[in-house]
Amino acid sequence: MAVNVLNAFVGTPPIDGGVFFRAPVGTTLPTDALSALDPRFNDHGACGEDGITVAQTRDNTDIKMFGGKTFVNVQTNYDETITITLLEDDNEAVLKTSFGDANVIITEATTTSGTKKTIYHTADPLPISSFVIEAISGKKTKRYVIENGQVVSVAEIKDVHNNVTSRTLTIKTYAPTSVELQGGNVVEYRDDGTYAVSGGPSTLAVTTTNLPAGKVGEVYSQTLTATGGTGSKTWTIDTGNLPAGLTLSSAGVVGGTPTAAGTPNVTFKVTDSASATATKSLTVTVTV
Repeated sequence: MAVNVLNAFVGTPPIDGGVFFRAPVGTTLPTDALSALDPRFNDHGACGEDGITVAQTRDNTDIKMFGGKTFVNVQTNYDETITITLLEDDNEAVLKTSFGDANVIITEATTTSGTKKTIYHTADPLPISSFVIEAISGKKTKRYVIENGQVVSVAEIKDVHNNVTSRTLTIKTYAPTSVELQGGNVVEYRDDGTYAVSGGPSTLAVTTTNLPAGKVGEVYSQTLTATGGTGSKTWTIDTGNLPAGLTLSSAGVVGGTPTAAGTPNVTFKVTDSASATATKSLTVTVTV
């Protein structure tokens, strides 16, 4: 078989979203590599340069027969873990995943003090949660979905002058309860981004899967993306309203300075020069 470099996957963070997400067990899981995540999946921000490590362990033993030769080898254990380093130490999602939701208390800023965080380092086991981890390689997208996973290790934390405070998490995965996942502790979805050729332009589709949260009073700018279609593309809002202070340009830029918190669901529409359209509903979150 000839060598084909196009089969390579060089993992990088998605352009328009995060890498590592966590949600309570029972949250609707994605069933492909590109669909929008349920808003309950919280983005954990920037990840370390070592990327994502997925480790499968298969323990086995030889069954011997009379005379000492091996009769058969049987698998005695299967385990799968995910390891990732999170760089945003002050990110609320990172803290709650590292210490437990109930052990992170946040008090909003007042006119006399900033936002306060109290973090309790306890011996309580961290909760079983659902996780989604994403990476891209050019047009390719790879998404790992874990219905039942648990953070079982947080590596040593260092506060030093020459590096950021980071948290390296190890997530132990368990068998799923959903029949559709076919027993996979981890289910991996891929999309190579190459559309079938039908003699004409490929189908117009919105490729943005989620929008990062903004904050009241801070400048916000995110560009919506789409593939396929013919010629230039124009963006509009089909249904819903953006949070106060944000607008959508015809080029697909959601921008401005939010003036009020909210989590509205907005359906964006893109139209190409042949009047073909595509829509995508996304949650636009603004916090205080």
